[in-house]
Amino acid sequence: MSNRLLTLLRASRDIQQTQRLDREAMLAVQERRWRAMVRHALNVSPFYRRRLAGLDPEHCALSDIPPLTKPELLEHWDEIVADPRLQSAPMEKYVADPSNWSRLFHNRWMVCRSSGTTGLAITFPQPVEALDWMHAAHYVRNGTSANEPNRARWYPGRPRQRLVSIACMQTPCASSGIYNTRPWVGDLFLKHHLLDVGTPWPEMIEQLNRIQPQVLAAFASVLSCLARAQLDGQLHLDFSGPRACIFSGGDGLTPGIRALCRKAFGIEPLNGYGSTETTTVARQLRGTDHLMLMEDLVVYEPVDEHERPVAEGELSHHALVTPLINRDVPLLRYRISDRARPGPIQPGWPFRTLIEVLGRTAMTFTFRVPEPRRVNGVDLMRAWYDDTRVVEYQLRQLSPSVLHVAFIPQPGEDGAALAAELSADLRALLDEAGCRTVRCDVVPVPDLEKHPLSGKVERFIPLNEE
Repeated sequence: MSNRLLTLLRASRDIQQTQRLDREAMLAVQERRWRAMVRHALNVSPFYRRRLAGLDPEHCALSDIPPLTKPELLEHWDEIVADPRLQSAPMEKYVADPSNWSRLFHNRWMVCRSSGTTGLAITFPQPVEALDWMHAAHYVRNGTSANEPNRARWYPGRPRQRLVSIACMQTPCASSGIYNTRPWVGDLFLKHHLLDVGTPWPEMIEQLNRIQPQVLAAFASVLSCLARAQLDGQLHLDFSGPRACIFSGGDGLTPGIRALCRKAFGIEPLNGYGSTETTTVARQLRGTDHLMLMEDLVVYEPVDEHERPVAEGELSHHALVTPLINRDVPLLRYRISDRARPGPIQPGWPFRTLIEVLGRTAMTFTFRVPEPRRVNGVDLMRAWYDDTRVVEYQLRQLSPSVLHVAFIPQPGEDGAALAAELSADLRALLDEAGCRTVRCDVVPVPDLEKHPLSGKVERFIPLNEE
């Protein structure tokens, strides 16, 4: 543990130094790190040696490196990982045993499995060093305002805030693995309580009322349910303290959920953005309405369908990420299907912002009218994304020609009137896309169906025709 604590402290110091740099100096640090990752990949990976043959890692541009897709990563996994213990067969065998989910693989790696919402699930290891950097970044960049980092000093006698994390414990996912595999790290800064998202609702309410967290972390869809419970008088949480906070991550934090939490708890959740493969990508600072990229830990490239960078304010088709800390699974320009809108540099920081992350390119419906027509779910709901009258929504394709849309109206809103308005907008968009024969049913509901394992609400559910 002492060595791990030293790594955590060194990461905190490095992060503090980097975030004090100007933009140009920070980008120089980032470049040194991605070039070191390229050299490392060429040294340890037969796959990269073939793929990048002839590339000069000292002088190439990052864009000279061909993007890596998830199917390619899965196909060539054993030739990409830097340690033979991480080959697919032994790792899959390890993670198939639920008793291992709270342990480190070979006392070194947190192994998690994604939910597969993009079509392909992946089992992925994160070394403890990468987790240390993630913890350090979130602690240091959690100041009382966007204008300064967290200046609070850690020491053993310092009173710790009560944190409740509501995470999925039915699968080996990152949301619970981060806490289960190394609980002592979280306990350095906060008095931590982990609740399973699958806990029966009355028991969940009872535990939250008993613990009275000052910090709450949960999926956005869970926060929506908790906010309605607070407004209904079932839940009695107090977030009026100066450092009280609600964190969201794992699924989409809609403006409607933000507004509902503000009404119920007096504060809005702070959003986080990451993935199984990258841990943290960006986080929201207090007093802002957007995400700030962790560009000293990951290179994030929002691009169009031809892999060209998109301009500030333009919605990307997908993104390419290069994590800079995890050397055991080197990912160079790894393609993720998230659609994001890049923003300007965060004032007072050297990092770029993301105005919003709307969804994934993979969330595309294929309708047959009778010829196939592809329509992206984000494009269908884009006009409603900022409408706080809708708390959250779910588009589910029931057949090649039927789309079912369920939504939760904001308390006090006329659900039937909203349904009629949303139905008219979707009808116009479907007609414009050549899907005039597609039936679209829109209904207000009290709650949305959650994924049976992850506990998240999937916003867009295309038809699985396999």
